[in-house]
Amino acid sequence: MPAKQAYDRDPDWRKVDQIVQRAAAEISMAVDKMIADLPPYAAPQMAIERLVRELVSLQVRTMQLIMEDPYVRETYEEAVASIPATPGRTDF
Repeated sequence: MPAKQAYDRDPDWRKVDQIVQRAAAEISMAVDKMIADLPPYAAPQMAIERLVRELVSLQVRTMQLIMEDPYVRETYEEAVASIPATPGRTDF
């Protein structure tokens, strides 16, 4: 059986996926809220830069993986490439 099919049928991996998806949704909502709560003079990019600084102090190893690990960077590039092109979209 190909690895992909075995992965899809393994309930343990589905549980991992559910946990990861829940965490991603929570992080996404927290970032959206942070940006929405900014005062009008604060640029979202500046807030994200400060967020990265805060996360480095709280999650050193995780941030190292996100910023430096070649497998994580490859996963990021694959994920961005899989997003369908949208006319007028400039955020990628």
